[in-house]
Amino acid sequence: MKTLVAVSDTGSFSGAANVLHCVQSNVTSRIRRLEDHFGQKVFQRSKAGARLTNFGERLHEKAVVLLQQFEAAERDLLDAAGAGAPLSLGSMETTAAVRLPSVLKELKDQCPDSPISLETGPTGDLLARVWDRKINAAFVAGPVDADRFRSVKAFSEQLVCARTKSGDQSETLLAFRSGCSYRASAEAWLRSVGRSDTEVAEMGTLEGILGCVEAGLGFAVGPESAIRGYRNADQLSLSPLSAPFSDVATYLVWRIDHRPVQSHRQLIDILNDRN
Repeated sequence: MKTLVAVSDTGSFSGAANVLHCVQSNVTSRIRRLEDHFGQKVFQRSKAGARLTNFGERLHEKAVVLLQQFEAAERDLLDAAGAGAPLSLGSMETTAAVRLPSVLKELKDQCPDSPISLETGPTGDLLARVWDRKINAAFVAGPVDADRFRSVKAFSEQLVCARTKSGDQSETLLAFRSGCSYRASAEAWLRSVGRSDTEVAEMGTLEGILGCVEAGLGFAVGPESAIRGYRNADQLSLSPLSAPFSDVATYLVWRIDHRPVQSHRQLIDILNDRN
């Protein structure tokens, strides 16, 4: 089942082998066993890659559900046995860089046997991954859809506009790709002051964004705590956004039907103690 999903996700047998850390012949033999068992072709292979057949689509749908159920059962049993169930987290990049190191250190000290993983991305992507059960919980910007997610407030942030102190600066907004909550706040703020036609240049990292701000290539909007951590923050001029765009909250969210394991519950306690 894992091999089937890996081939589908990567679009090729070689890509699945890389993801699964095995040789391609192992992937081929596992898929062949599936096909022999059901007497149906699962993938159509071509120079363009591997594509699920109609039967493969149905099998893939079942495989995803079965794997999720197995992982949830294994996680619950490890937690019940006190064996340290894993916790997979997501976070906005700025939160991961500035806010999470001390939180995760405290969590690891309190739950040393629990494997903890972290991936970063914009709020929209993280919420989708939590909902699809690809990660257990994520640090995202509010507001939170209470019909789909449970949440606990993690941090309060003040959004500021960062500009270079030296020379002229382009009036281009430098931001993460669509789905980033800070970009959405910046664009809403710009609309409120009659600048909805502001050009936006997308970049991949906060360090890159602030480096370009320092060079005069544009301005940026982000949490004051993160921008002040930039290596050349003294070269930037920071001004708070006007209300109601200046104050935002970051939440830890998880699916409403997800049962937190010990490390997740401990993380919630840590965040509550800090607020």
